[in-house]
Amino acid sequence: MARFPDTSSKNGCSMKFSNLQYYTFEAPFKSPIKTVKADLETRKVLVISLEVDDQTYFAESNAFETDWYHDETIDVVYQSVERIYKRIKEIEWQDYAELGALLAPFQSTPHAMALFDYIGWQSLNERSAVTVPLGYTLHSGHSMNLENRVKIKWSEDVIDVVKKVRATYPDINIAIDANGSLVVEDIPTLEALMAYDIDYFEEPFSDFRLYADNQHLPLAIDESASSIDQILKYYGAGVKTIIAKYARLGGGYPILAIKEAIPDLRVIVGGMYEYGLSKYFTATLASTCGTIPDVTPRGTYFAEDYSVYDEHVENGKLTMTFPEVDASRLNKLD
Repeated sequence: MARFPDTSSKNGCSMKFSNLQYYTFEAPFKSPIKTVKADLETRKVLVISLEVDDQTYFAESNAFETDWYHDETIDVVYQSVERIYKRIKEIEWQDYAELGALLAPFQSTPHAMALFDYIGWQSLNERSAVTVPLGYTLHSGHSMNLENRVKIKWSEDVIDVVKKVRATYPDINIAIDANGSLVVEDIPTLEALMAYDIDYFEEPFSDFRLYADNQHLPLAIDESASSIDQILKYYGAGVKTIIAKYARLGGGYPILAIKEAIPDLRVIVGGMYEYGLSKYFTATLASTCGTIPDVTPRGTYFAEDYSVYDEHVENGKLTMTFPEVDASRLNKLD
């Protein structure tokens, strides 16, 4: 299993970033994704490469083309990476803690910050195979064999969907994701759903006051878990579960800081319809947190990828090797 993190450099020498390159990759979803905020037919991502100690490493941005999910779009991340690179390319670092401190001033652009974090992590670790429990997300119109945990997207017929899932999978953990779309009038529906043993309601509200007013429900935050300060704010309002996406928090190192700052907080590592390279880091973080992440078998969402890796699923767990990037599948940007 991959270790997270190794706090010293492989060779004991100082390192720095060089030779920044940009790429894009886009593939269609096997079935269109529909959420309360957006409908997605393809997934375009920004990929960067950097050299560290004469070795080339890649990282995938989880930003989208538009700001439906986060204000850092692909174009914004591109510009932010340029700015960060110019600021830090001459600065040396020896371990993950030093890199975390170097990147800390760029917390206002966490998606861009996370790319440097992930590449730095790769340069410090052996990138061994990682094993995690599968955690599925079920969208309207999709069908799949489920294990461990299923996340169901909010819809007008959410109770009927949950009822069918619970009847088919009596022991599975169920989470409901509303992407901050619910209001006080929806609370009776949330309460009715509790009859089906809901594990947590993910980002049900946009109004912070509704979290504090409904501590009888198992509430979790996703989009609102955007910084340690934000997480502490919601923790004070009774929220004890967060969906931590490494891109939105600036990488893996900030997640370690959150775990240390709030030991009893349940940290669930979330994905963002990722390709293999990003999926591996999500899985590696999840193996440290000990919870069920947003990780599904290869081919669940996409038939295409720009990286090559081995994957094995057994007894509800997925094991994957580190994805080796095939740069010929990427579109290089000038």
